[in-house]
Amino acid sequence: MHRTFRTSQKREQVDLAGVWDFVQDPQDRGLLEEWYGGAFPSDPIRLWVPGVWNTHRTLLNYEGIGWYRCRFDLAPCRAARLCFASVMHQANVWLDGEPVGEHYGGYSPFSILIIAPRQGAHELVVRVDSTHDGSSTIPSDRLDWFRYGGIPRPVWIELLQGEAYVDSFRVAPVLNDGQAALNVRAELVSLSEETRRVAWELFLDDMPIRSGETAVERGASEIVMFGQSLDGVEIWSPENPRLYQVRLELQQDDVIERTGFREVAVTGEELLLNGAPLRIRGLNRHEDHAEWGPAIPEHLMLRDLQLLKDMGANAIRGAHYPNDQRFLDLCDELGILFLEEIPLWGFRADQLASDVISDRAAAMVWAMVERDVSHPCIWAWSVLNECATDTGVGRAIVSRLVDTVHEIDRTRPVTFASDRAARDRCFDLVDFVCLNAYHGWYTHDQSWPEFLDRMRAVIGAKPMIVTEFGAGAIYGWHALEDGVVWSEEYQAKVLADCLRHFLARPDLCGFFIWQFYDTRTDKGQDGARALARPRNYNNKGLLNEYRQPKLAYYLTRDLLSQFKR
Repeated sequence: MHRTFRTSQKREQVDLAGVWDFVQDPQDRGLLEEWYGGAFPSDPIRLWVPGVWNTHRTLLNYEGIGWYRCRFDLAPCRAARLCFASVMHQANVWLDGEPVGEHYGGYSPFSILIIAPRQGAHELVVRVDSTHDGSSTIPSDRLDWFRYGGIPRPVWIELLQGEAYVDSFRVAPVLNDGQAALNVRAELVSLSEETRRVAWELFLDDMPIRSGETAVERGASEIVMFGQSLDGVEIWSPENPRLYQVRLELQQDDVIERTGFREVAVTGEELLLNGAPLRIRGLNRHEDHAEWGPAIPEHLMLRDLQLLKDMGANAIRGAHYPNDQRFLDLCDELGILFLEEIPLWGFRADQLASDVISDRAAAMVWAMVERDVSHPCIWAWSVLNECATDTGVGRAIVSRLVDTVHEIDRTRPVTFASDRAARDRCFDLVDFVCLNAYHGWYTHDQSWPEFLDRMRAVIGAKPMIVTEFGAGAIYGWHALEDGVVWSEEYQAKVLADCLRHFLARPDLCGFFIWQFYDTRTDKGQDGARALARPRNYNNKGLLNEYRQPKLAYYLTRDLLSQFKR
């Protein structure tokens, strides 16, 4: 459903995947006309959820407000959790005509508790607003990926039967000089009419490792938090991605998370994984598909990862937002490293100065780390991409976001991706430096060796990674002459020149090619945009949007076969 493994043994879960009613609302009439309260329009179209409306032929470029409706039946229960893995981007939710919750942020999950729902038929209505602007939304209204709208990830209901339940469960793996531990944080919520002592037990792969009791007052919650040392655990690595199931059990409830134990460290110019030098050979990947948009089915996620491994790559940068948890689960299982970031992309200094933007960015960083801290595939966090980090206000927000990460997780290094080169004022705030540049494509004034030598002098003894580089090609367009821009041959040559230098450079910890496959981009407003993004796609993929390989895919595979971690 919403993960690749079962997340509870005791909770009944109702999957709401299926065909929902949908009505677009460009004039925002639905609230005034109370579409949530029995007046839903009688002529909706039918859309699949999880999905986005921009894959429907009449809504390809629609940005704005849309209304979804579904009906479902509930079995008897004490309470129910209505769970959304993602809604893009503002969500307002009604159940049986009553408002029950709202959420902002298209890449983070949320849940709504329904106390004592009646048995039988229910109607769920969700108002979705995908509008982006330049002053309050993250991402903003200027993007190099498409501004989809809809409900692209799973929706489900969990039935709760006990007098208490686990509302949140955070499992942070720690490995330090060979000693493993689990840092556990759980919130226990009372559904009882009186104060109760709630007994709990923690299991690792079905072996009990700790137990206790916590008093929870009527209608309140209590936090259970502790560190648990562990002996004899197997280490997670790309070669041996050993995973452990962690289960917290109450009398009538339980939750299951999964994790692995590995250590990431920074020493001088080196990144270390489990004590050995780490060399990233990665790809940037958007959640995008020609038929599905960002709502990629799990079997196609797996196919993407198989293509990546066949190429000889070992890492993905989740450009530029927290990915579907099922994709991260698959990375955990296959031993693929993942660099995760929030969609704070391309913000100017005046935008970063906004309290709304700063607060929303901090909330997104918190939600990202809170949700994904258990994933061993995530070896580092990134707090933004190509923003005004050459300014004082940029420095202030990087500092705030790094501090936000550290409130939850100090076991992973933190970074951001910079396109400001030597002007950047924030490199000292992070554990390693990520550089974006497109020498040979957008710029021709200096070579990669010159650029990286210059940046090494600026950065000093700190790990350095190239997080974006590449060139575009239209799939199937070939040229006999040298230097024909947009040909597959030109793209392959640019990448070959870059990769040969990167692979031979001892002070570079790795790279992420831009990008894995061609992706739909912002619809644009002028002819210059059309020339820069033919087909309204970012065409720098090694594959096209249907995952058909270009020459650059084969060249990259050949070069990476000569490079070992």
